[in-house]
Amino acid sequence: MLLASAGAAAGAVAGTGVHGKCLGTQVVATNAPVPADPYPLMAAGWGPELGKGLMASRWAEDWSGMAAAGRAPALKAIPLGSGATLALSGEARLRYVTSGNAQLSRGNDIQQGQFRGTLGADLRINPNVRVYGELGTGHVDEHRDTATANFQNVVSLQQLFVDVREHVGSALVGAMVGRQEFSDGPRQLVSLSDGPNLHRSWNGIRAYVHGERQRFGAFDLRATRLQRGAFDEEINSGERLQGVNASFVVSPADGPNTYLEPFWIHSENPAFRIGGRAGLDDRNTFGARLWGRRGKFRFDWVAARQTGRSIDNRRVDAWGVFAVQSLDLGDGGWKPRLTSHVDIASGARAYGSGTLAAFNPLYASSNYLGEGQFLGLSNLLLIAPGLAMSPTPKTTLSFEYGYARRLEEHDVAYAGGMRAYAGTQAVPGHRLGGLFRLAGSWAATTRLTVSLNYEQFDAGEVLERAGFYSGSYGYFNATYRY
Repeated sequence: MLLASAGAAAGAVAGTGVHGKCLGTQVVATNAPVPADPYPLMAAGWGPELGKGLMASRWAEDWSGMAAAGRAPALKAIPLGSGATLALSGEARLRYVTSGNAQLSRGNDIQQGQFRGTLGADLRINPNVRVYGELGTGHVDEHRDTATANFQNVVSLQQLFVDVREHVGSALVGAMVGRQEFSDGPRQLVSLSDGPNLHRSWNGIRAYVHGERQRFGAFDLRATRLQRGAFDEEINSGERLQGVNASFVVSPADGPNTYLEPFWIHSENPAFRIGGRAGLDDRNTFGARLWGRRGKFRFDWVAARQTGRSIDNRRVDAWGVFAVQSLDLGDGGWKPRLTSHVDIASGARAYGSGTLAAFNPLYASSNYLGEGQFLGLSNLLLIAPGLAMSPTPKTTLSFEYGYARRLEEHDVAYAGGMRAYAGTQAVPGHRLGGLFRLAGSWAATTRLTVSLNYEQFDAGEVLERAGFYSGSYGYFNATYRY
């Protein structure tokens, strides 16, 4: 619900205009760290934009234009001689989490403080070659023994890659080689995983060609397997993400943009778990995303089909459809906006034999269905209407209530990460329950953001019959980015 406003801000910063007209930018901006790119920044595939040119993946920022105009903060675009510059970035996030009946198990109550710290360095040797590196650390104050390495980690090399690019006519052509964050695609399938202390990263190559009204990309990546110590992460060669994608501006040049983005993703996960078994899941995910705005109506629609082979060489035939939309109710006052999303993902025969119809959301955004991870994008029908507003220019507030059902009665119900609610495949019924979500944020300064989130899941007949209970999840965090 909050991504639409972020996208609009990105469009305005990148020179695409208040209404997101198709203009991109051929030179770096002088009032924000926006890179030169002929394609609109909001659809360039560089990851979520956070406002005022700051990006969730800090390597996507370019401070050289602000430095040339004398507007860059300290430690940004530091001149090193011979045209080289160095930009340093950092992030510190403090989060307090409280969870009641975690994993819908009675009495499983958790309170935990969490810390994220990152330090990045962007060395631009010249306009065509740069090296980016980033270190990350994560800590929790409770339950350290059971915390995964993306929450409890002394220090890791999160990113280290070379980016080589050149403008060929009006097009931008380049490649990134090394360890890098990757979030180019529908957030129901590919994301940074911003909920944990450390982002997900990959190792390999990403190539791109960006024009004014179209862009194309290809990638061949291996997962980074984090360990909890210092610089002990490994490249997991068996967990792969490959594919090609594109984005086309399909709206007239004189109006708000609409983008059509076809994609093919090939994924291999040797530790995939489903139906009480574990093994290799080898899938092809074909689909398309259509998103943009028409007047007061904003939309983000995704359709995907999955084929391939999964555990025990079972054939895969699965599908998912995800529709996110909103309608502006007014430009004045609190700027209220009606929101909704409808998520439908197939599921069948996880505990049986024959063709597997369980949709695999791959590396979906941890926030898409809630950080509480009460629901997963498989064997699911979710209808979630809501309302979003901006009480002040620096604050946002949104809430929604989702009605959740499973599609296939004789198949398991899923939590986030395709974690099965054990025993649900053996009980009758379709109703999973209702998920209430409340979120708010306040941009205290250009660098400090304070946010809160609360989720309450009311278990329905399916989960209650299998011995599960209602649960809650909430967090309060402060994030400082430099």
